[in-house]
Amino acid sequence: MATTTANEKSWQSVLSKVVFVLALLGGLLHVYNSAFGTISAFQMRPLHLGIVGILAVFMDYLSVKESKHPKLHILVNTAILVCVILGVSELLMNYAEIANAAGVVSNRVVICCTLLVIAILYMTTRKVGKALAIVALVFLLYALLGQYLPGALGHRGYSFSRLMYFLYVNGNGIFGVPIDTSARYLVLFMIMGEFIELSGTSKLFMAAADFVASKLRGGAAKSSVVASALFGCISGTPIANVMVTGAFTIPMMKKSGFQDEFAAGVEATASTGGLIMPPMMGAAAFIMAELLGISYGAIMLAAVIPALLYYFSIYLSIDFYSAKHGIQRVQGIDMADVKRRIKLYAHTIIPLVVFVVSVIMGYSVFRSAILCIVLTPIVAALRKETRMSVMDILKGFANGMKSTVSLGAACACAGIIVGVVSLTGFGFSFAELLGLFNQVPIVALLITMLVCLIMGMGMPAVASYMITATIAAPTLIEMGFLPIAVHMFIFYFSSFSSVTPPVALASYAAAGLARTNPMKTGWEAFKLALVAFLAPYFFIYSPELIAQGDLFSTLQVFLAAIVGTISFVCGVRGYLWGGEVKNILLRAVLFVGGGLMIMPGLVTDLIGLGMLAAVIVIVKIQRKGQNTQTPAVS
Repeated sequence: MATTTANEKSWQSVLSKVVFVLALLGGLLHVYNSAFGTISAFQMRPLHLGIVGILAVFMDYLSVKESKHPKLHILVNTAILVCVILGVSELLMNYAEIANAAGVVSNRVVICCTLLVIAILYMTTRKVGKALAIVALVFLLYALLGQYLPGALGHRGYSFSRLMYFLYVNGNGIFGVPIDTSARYLVLFMIMGEFIELSGTSKLFMAAADFVASKLRGGAAKSSVVASALFGCISGTPIANVMVTGAFTIPMMKKSGFQDEFAAGVEATASTGGLIMPPMMGAAAFIMAELLGISYGAIMLAAVIPALLYYFSIYLSIDFYSAKHGIQRVQGIDMADVKRRIKLYAHTIIPLVVFVVSVIMGYSVFRSAILCIVLTPIVAALRKETRMSVMDILKGFANGMKSTVSLGAACACAGIIVGVVSLTGFGFSFAELLGLFNQVPIVALLITMLVCLIMGMGMPAVASYMITATIAAPTLIEMGFLPIAVHMFIFYFSSFSSVTPPVALASYAAAGLARTNPMKTGWEAFKLALVAFLAPYFFIYSPELIAQGDLFSTLQVFLAAIVGTISFVCGVRGYLWGGEVKNILLRAVLFVGGGLMIMPGLVTDLIGLGMLAAVIVIVKIQRKGQNTQTPAVS
């Protein structure tokens, strides 16, 4: 028995090293190609998917102990490995021949694509979840059986061989924009994030969170916002962010006096905000830049004001909650140690600052990211406590590549869906539906929002965004909305599906850490994130809120939105500085007035400001009357 255990450990050790080497070589290859661009996109896309697929299988081999049927687990994964290798090798080795065939469908291509589709669906199920794989399967069936559907949803129908050929060869299929973005951007940014983490920047973030916790009312929750915003802008993955920062912030919040559901909700909303928080944002932001044909710097700039308003609204909610429940700053934090840590790790933020400045100056995202990667170990070497060893650097490349596996699988699966939409004209059918509301575009926006939220249930934001942008964005743009505003609208609702009940994955992860009811946590998170659900409607009608105007109008909108956010949160939380506002009508006035001020426009700003001022006066009069009636204590 002991020998068997020793053999298992030895086998696991060898397999771990194989995974490490594969991931390391894959990461180095992607960085090399980003730096020098010697591999064409037509070769890099299948090569990337091949690396992702092989890594996914080998990483699954490592989890064989968790399987109820180990032998079947190994057998299935071996079959998937063969599917991946055969699926990408045909395109890698014979692309010129396939391209020159000018649409002639060969059995070899059909077989290879079939194997690849099977592998993608399996990888997506294992690494992302069943929801996205099921949606892809439904779309495949739609392509094959659409001729039997009535009305606008129906189409002339496509044979299996025609469908597989299109998905394999056409630039709108498996090897389209999603997988191209994964190959060109995501690996690079995951490696960059790993380097920043390994250099000690995370410890700087923790020190900053401790500083906030020790200085401010409700500091435990406010430190969660700081930590999650800082981590989230690098990771761009809500659930991972919850698990990393929530492990220490949620217990600290509960200990400080915050209710379990509120503590978990704060962590979920703060972590989800990382998707919209520059500089890194989520994977969908890179696809947006590709689809719009603009720089990533322009996407970052557009995201700044809504992201600041979002985190400001969470901060206010925490502050008002703390005031109502008498929760003060966290006691017992060694400030001398906090200052020491900030001083010790402060220099590690330099590479990230250089990245942001480089993008703003107009350099390509690739060059900026590579500069950050190269600079990180150099800057880290300034202090022995942060110095990165050769193994740390190698781990940075390998872990970054491994982190891309789930995103790569999601992008490939999204490519299947986008391919079917492109082939069947489903996008035109959906456009016809939205076109019915051409005279009332708000209804079209509401439908688009619901599609984003439904698509986002159980699937990554990148897939939800890509699918909805494909079928809805062109029609909304034709209605007269600004392209970047439309895509930001879809991006926002795709991102915040993770805190939208009934399926709110980030909220569920936080509820697990807080050991509280997932649904209650989901609704608390939804309430905390309300600004994020209103802002898209405001900026799509008035793009100044996403910096699509001159500097003066942008500043004017920003200042009005800040005051509006204060009024809005006062209404939601029933608190105005100095005490509670229990009157439902007054809370409604604060809520509506805040919304009017967040909505750009001088008239709405003045109306909203007037409503806020009126409530302040009424509340002051009421409180003065209550104080007068209170008998003096002798």
